[in-house]
Amino acid sequence: MLDHRFCARQRFRGGRFDLLLAALAFTVLAAHPLTALAETSPLSNAQNSAPAIRLSPDPGVADGSDSSGDDVVPQDFAGRRPDAQGDIISTPMSYRVTGVVTDASGLPITGARVTLETRDGWHLTHSFTDATGYFHFDALAQGDYLVVVEKVDYDTENRVVTARAAEAPAVAIALVYDPAATKGKNRAPWAINTSGPQYTGTADVEPLGSWYFEPWVYNERTPSQGTSTYYMPERIALGLGHNFELDFWQTVAINNAGYPTAPRGLHASDWGFGNAHIQLKYEWMADQDTYNFFAWPTISTSADLYIPTGNFTTDLRPDAYNTDQFSNGTVDEAINVLIRKRFKPFEIYAEFGDIVADPTRVGPGYGFDNGIAQVPMGVYEHMVDGNIVWFGAALEHVLNSEYGLGYVLELTGAEQSGSSLFFGHANAPGYSYLWAVPAIEFNWPNTGNLVMTWGFGVGLPVAQSNFPRTYTPSGTVTIYWNGGGPRG
Repeated sequence: MLDHRFCARQRFRGGRFDLLLAALAFTVLAAHPLTALAETSPLSNAQNSAPAIRLSPDPGVADGSDSSGDDVVPQDFAGRRPDAQGDIISTPMSYRVTGVVTDASGLPITGARVTLETRDGWHLTHSFTDATGYFHFDALAQGDYLVVVEKVDYDTENRVVTARAAEAPAVAIALVYDPAATKGKNRAPWAINTSGPQYTGTADVEPLGSWYFEPWVYNERTPSQGTSTYYMPERIALGLGHNFELDFWQTVAINNAGYPTAPRGLHASDWGFGNAHIQLKYEWMADQDTYNFFAWPTISTSADLYIPTGNFTTDLRPDAYNTDQFSNGTVDEAINVLIRKRFKPFEIYAEFGDIVADPTRVGPGYGFDNGIAQVPMGVYEHMVDGNIVWFGAALEHVLNSEYGLGYVLELTGAEQSGSSLFFGHANAPGYSYLWAVPAIEFNWPNTGNLVMTWGFGVGLPVAQSNFPRTYTPSGTVTIYWNGGGPRG
């Protein structure tokens, strides 16, 4: 039996999901630069300590070249319509952020738009650099801020800076010349560590020097058979740089069987190792505007290899009632496409995969991936699995960015066909299923370099064919190092 996204079995097959594919394709193809939705976001508690600001319409043009000559120009107030703007009164603070913007050769850049945001992307105020490339924001509360520097024909630069006392040196920010860079107000990336979906992967890759460890558990329960399996994958992901990430996980499983799988009054239980999973992921494109639904999303692909490392073939005990089977006995290859789109405070995840299982020899009592059929006693078979197409899609709503608090609504499913892509007619039974997986999530602790994210959900059966109705409580914790990245 397979582990993680394939649960005790494996997952999904394609033709029935055309409508979902079309809807997600619209998200990818309908890229259109719009003014950032951050300008209409409500003010967070962290902004209540901002200095007094006289609000007026935004004087800046899209390329940020309309500098007023003053270091700080009249501001838009995030979260208020122009006709509702007014004075915001709060207590002045003694900390400031200062900087100098230059090109790669060190020459100052005049008229670059500099936006000051909270650490998780709430818009506070903006300014334009003067003739020397200088900018500053005064009367701030102590803490970290996100500074976003934008200029037409240059790549946008995002920098986390700490507000300091007046004598602190200015931060140096260099822009890279790129005539193909996105024009207009491309908002800062909104990236908060969240638990994310329980089954659907994330398209983001870890940067070089980042890693996360993710142990999680899910419990497949099939009441009609009196069986349950606890799967506990132990996953580690390493950022390799150059948009590559390497993932590995090994699964520990505990199988339980009672009536009617076992005779009434008897109970069987065994534990062991399931399949080992190796994944190499490459990110082709990063999210172009994390406040705009119609901007290009993050898109990645992965190549996966499943290696059978558990008991599965000829040495199953009849009195164990199949509880001593821990993998499906095949070397499996897979390719996947992953998409992630942020539009604060929401995120969309999608993942589609095609899996080819290599043939193998199985013996009496072997349980097929549909969780129903078994090889009869005394029979040995050369088993060929059908081709498997599987998918996951999820909508995440982050209610509180600081704590990663939110909820996730997820759909996941699989279909195994009657033929293999490379090995001809399948003698393993085909199946399909669809689950709905609501979940909640939060962060704790969050110290900057170390972030731990927690998620708890349950898989509920929506539809199935030749597959038992299965209920799957699940929980995960992700221990993320080198914090603040787009892990979720």
